[in-house]
Amino acid sequence: MKSRTKIVGIVISAIAAISVAALMAWLFSLEGTKGLAQWGWSKVFIAIGALGILPLALCLAGLSRPRMEASKASALLLVSATAIASLSIIVSLGLFGFIWTKAHSAAPSIPAMGLVDPGKAIAIADSSGGAGGTLHIALSSDPHWSADTSNGPARLAILKGVAADKPARDAFFILGDNVQTGMNLAGWEAEANDIASNLPSTPVRALLGNHDAIIDGQVHYARYFFPKGFTSDSGSPYWYSIDAGPARIIVLDLLWGADSFGSAQRAWLERTLSAVPADRRVIVLSHCFFASSGYMDGTQPWFDHYGTLAEVAPILERHRVDLVVSGHNHYMEFLDRNGVNYATIGTMGGIPDPVPTHVSPFSKWFARGLYGWLDLDVTAKGTALSFKDHTGKTVHTEYVAAKR
Repeated sequence: MKSRTKIVGIVISAIAAISVAALMAWLFSLEGTKGLAQWGWSKVFIAIGALGILPLALCLAGLSRPRMEASKASALLLVSATAIASLSIIVSLGLFGFIWTKAHSAAPSIPAMGLVDPGKAIAIADSSGGAGGTLHIALSSDPHWSADTSNGPARLAILKGVAADKPARDAFFILGDNVQTGMNLAGWEAEANDIASNLPSTPVRALLGNHDAIIDGQVHYARYFFPKGFTSDSGSPYWYSIDAGPARIIVLDLLWGADSFGSAQRAWLERTLSAVPADRRVIVLSHCFFASSGYMDGTQPWFDHYGTLAEVAPILERHRVDLVVSGHNHYMEFLDRNGVNYATIGTMGGIPDPVPTHVSPFSKWFARGLYGWLDLDVTAKGTALSFKDHTGKTVHTEYVAAKR
């Protein structure tokens, strides 16, 4: 076997391994990729990783064959390694270029939206209700702009309903999965135009969801909903707290589950909850649910989330938070677990999830097949919840008394 064949095989296989390793490192540095791998895409990432390992394995096999054996076999292994390595380099560079181009494509002129800056307090218009006044906010989740299966008319009706809400809302929170595929610009552009046209006077804060993060979608999210000049008390655009009259709103970065709940966010959450004055109601917002009814998604349970309940809920229970509101599941639901109330409101337009095969033992009220939003009216004494369908009709009410 010619030494040149050996050198070429070794060099190109090494470059392929480095290229694939760099691609994988970059992918897993992005928001949501770890959860994506856990929820259905593991085979894709394994296949990408194999493209980096296989050429090296073939190359080593070719070099390790005894001299007495036919050199043709070794040459074949090295040529195969070179060919696969070349393909691996092309694929890794092509994937990186495709994703980078999609996620970093220049946005058109972004329409003016009245966004809530997490670094600033939410202005409270209603001074009644005791100390701190009354906070009026609306919440919904999972609109999935640009998805063929989403209900566009219902989504627009929700925006218009929130805009016409009485009392007027101090802010509207969209709890993630704003778009179907985060790296595609079209969904973000459509969302911004719809918000600007239909919700002109209500401040909006959108959270990052798991669909929004696909893949490197965080770039578009920042452009539209965390623009230059915005700040947060955590230093992160994904998790922070906001002063809001009689309440402190805590936003968590939980995309697929607790996979994004790292040590920095955990420490910040503990510090932040410990510092909230006793007369403030604590409202926690996240994309991924905690307690929830649901179904089996393949082999994994899509209900009573094992990750968030094990990793995050004990902190919330210890600090006796008043209410946790989430999306991710496309239902309306109200639950009570270990002294903490939970609401699910993933009903802003995404296709309704299947009829639950698992009813959470913590569930107090449940509705499927509705589109709508949740109004919260918060005072120092407690929080009134009004679940509304997309026409503005109230379908269920609850009251959560102050717990601290």
